[in-house]
Amino acid sequence: MHRLAFGAVVIALWSRLNTVAATIYGTRFDRVTWDNDNWRLTTTNLDQGHYQSRISLANGYLGINLAAVGPFFEVDEPVDDDNINGWPLFDRRQTFATIAGFYDYQPETNGTNYPWLYQYGGESVISGVPHWAGLVVEANGQILNASVDPDTISGFSSTLDIGAGLMTWSYTWTPSGADAIFVEYAMFVHKLYVNQAAVQLKLTASRDMNVTVVDVLDGDCALRTDFVDKKFETDSPTIWSAVRPNGISNVTAYIYSTLSGNSCVDLSKRAQVTEGTFGGNVSSIAQSVDISLVANETAIVEKYIGGASTDAFEDPQSIAKNASISGTKTGFADMLRSHTEEWNSIMTDDSVDDYSLANGSLPDDGNIQEMQITAVTNPFHILQNTVGTNAILAAGNNTMLDVNSIPVCGLGSECYAGLIFWDAEVWMAPGFVVSHPESVRQVANYRVQKYPQAKENINMAFSSSQNETGKFTAGGAVFPWTSGRFGNCTGTGPCFDYEYHINGDIGLELYNYYAATGDAEYFKTQLLPIYNSIAYFYSELLTFNESSGFYVLTNATDPDEYANNVDNPGFTTALIQKHLNQTNVFNSWFGLPVNDTWTKQVEQIRLPIDEEANLILEYQTMNGSISVKQADVVLLDDILDYENPYSNSDLDYYAAKQSLNGPGMTYGVFSIVANEISPTGCSSYTYDLYGSQPYTRAPWFQFSEQLIDAWEANGGTHPAYPFLTGMGGANRVAIYGYLGLRLFIDRLDLDPSLPPQIPALRYRTFYWQGHAIAAASNASHTTLTRLPRALASANSTYATAPIPVTLGQRADAATPDAPA
Repeated sequence: MHRLAFGAVVIALWSRLNTVAATIYGTRFDRVTWDNDNWRLTTTNLDQGHYQSRISLANGYLGINLAAVGPFFEVDEPVDDDNINGWPLFDRRQTFATIAGFYDYQPETNGTNYPWLYQYGGESVISGVPHWAGLVVEANGQILNASVDPDTISGFSSTLDIGAGLMTWSYTWTPSGADAIFVEYAMFVHKLYVNQAAVQLKLTASRDMNVTVVDVLDGDCALRTDFVDKKFETDSPTIWSAVRPNGISNVTAYIYSTLSGNSCVDLSKRAQVTEGTFGGNVSSIAQSVDISLVANETAIVEKYIGGASTDAFEDPQSIAKNASISGTKTGFADMLRSHTEEWNSIMTDDSVDDYSLANGSLPDDGNIQEMQITAVTNPFHILQNTVGTNAILAAGNNTMLDVNSIPVCGLGSECYAGLIFWDAEVWMAPGFVVSHPESVRQVANYRVQKYPQAKENINMAFSSSQNETGKFTAGGAVFPWTSGRFGNCTGTGPCFDYEYHINGDIGLELYNYYAATGDAEYFKTQLLPIYNSIAYFYSELLTFNESSGFYVLTNATDPDEYANNVDNPGFTTALIQKHLNQTNVFNSWFGLPVNDTWTKQVEQIRLPIDEEANLILEYQTMNGSISVKQADVVLLDDILDYENPYSNSDLDYYAAKQSLNGPGMTYGVFSIVANEISPTGCSSYTYDLYGSQPYTRAPWFQFSEQLIDAWEANGGTHPAYPFLTGMGGANRVAIYGYLGLRLFIDRLDLDPSLPPQIPALRYRTFYWQGHAIAAASNASHTTLTRLPRALASANSTYATAPIPVTLGQRADAATPDAPA
């Protein structure tokens, strides 16, 4: 075992060097470029009416999706007669806006897993709020909005400035029969002050002309809500609208918009607009201002948004109103400055992976250049759906901002009904728990908040094949497959006879959080009780088979959802075994009793094995005709670090069985496992590319759930978008694959191996037990450097002592000698 003190450790590995490229890089997407110095994506291709071209912006509390041509509400144009969202809503694709935790209660959804469960209660689905970003322009009887005639647009350019957390659009609009107007939009959702957002519009006409600018709150976005109230204020240039989620009487969201402008704008001329520029939903409201543009002088109109709901604020109307009006006083430039400073404190240069050569340029290899782009874009797209510690403090230490997990597509989409799946724990959180642990603490906090309901869910066993009197006792907890507001068992989210692995997935995330942060107090008081309750449930869920002498799991579904309701599923069985064992280890560390029954069960669990084929099977009766939806058995060698003599044959076999119609997070797992176990070749690099590039969409490098977006060509799936799960899976590869990091409590374990195609890689700064570590690999070595900084929660044992480092020792600690 090595010891990592303040300094460096060097580990040998192999790669090769490539040539140098420029600072501004073209991409494989037409008219899309990447500024690597400033983290800017720019497109000059206008693609209206298609969800792939829209950007979502969020700050972890407010979220919104925006049209390609500007910050507008937009409905998708059908492609091959399809503009439908996927399961379970199957509603119209359009832009979406919401507030974190703004879930409804409804009897059922259009799609489900177990419809008979609806007799016991309904679903909790994310609700929308009025789309608040629109500043629509009217000129010569024509309207500049999402559906503007593209023939009237020239010189189009749009930039996602990740370094500033800013979205911009610029182009010349020439309405038919009118003179040209140079149009510039800029907007952001404030990362520090989470109730605020701002939109700026600049108009510069080539000749004197009159226009009208309309500030819109579009209620067609307020899906699954009941209208509460709205108002056009007379004493300030403000409009607001309030809605509550269907079926939830004690929660209301308020959206305020207040206008401001430069000397070219006379707000005394503003008026209420009652029709024409927004949808017919009763929650819609708009205000307008007439502007006399003077040739070559720039008129500036700004709208300042305030948003809040009862879920996190006792008086959301006052919070939203004050956020909106105070924005006008602060001004766009100063708001942007504090917003950008907060983003820069979160996404620091060293917090993302860097594929640059020693001279600062990227290799002259389009694949590696794209790896660098997604090394930045993937973290941005996911982290914008989290609330940081500074933002919580800025909101008066409002801890209710820190209890919402990350939906599959974030806060700018209603994909998968905004529900929380294993996606947050297994696919998104692992890449960030080591680099941004404070940002993803809310993933664990969400389960802490739903823990009381999870204990109540045990009582739903009667509705399942586990209906056996006295089988489940006090002490256990079971989480549903999907969760919204309540965390109860539902038709989309059954607790029994389905994907029991969700519980162990949650356990893995709790474990990882402790390993990364060293926060023993939080783990002991908040997370370990959940860990124990899951173990109680798993122990009682198992059935002892008298004939075989082993414990088995029956009527369950593994991650491969093409194989439902099977016996002895491989991944879930291994996960249960690991969870029971690790719970006893934790209990011994923290002075709690060790459960002898769990110890016995761990020894009497066997995975389904085909000795002749040298394989771990997905389930006991699996045959060679299977097609696998997503990573399943291969996860044993990735997230479970399972002692597996069949690793190589598992990897090769299941890679060949992977369905082309599966979701876009699987091949990152194959890359990580291949880099660890494949004896020859460069398959890890190939899998890395295949787990990212086919799913990436222009222009903002957001992922689709599917290889092919057309539902009639992909097996009937309307893809989730933007698919944060896939981005999270890709974001795991460098740190867990090429560096070979595995999270253990008692040691830092690495197994670095850089593919020869990658000449150099500086990994994101990561935390082990709360202590910061830098790592970099080149053609011959990996260097580890312990940094002189630590989290507030860091394990004090290593404040001055060296950190123990092991190389590729994947077995879990089995003795209670780790730090507590």
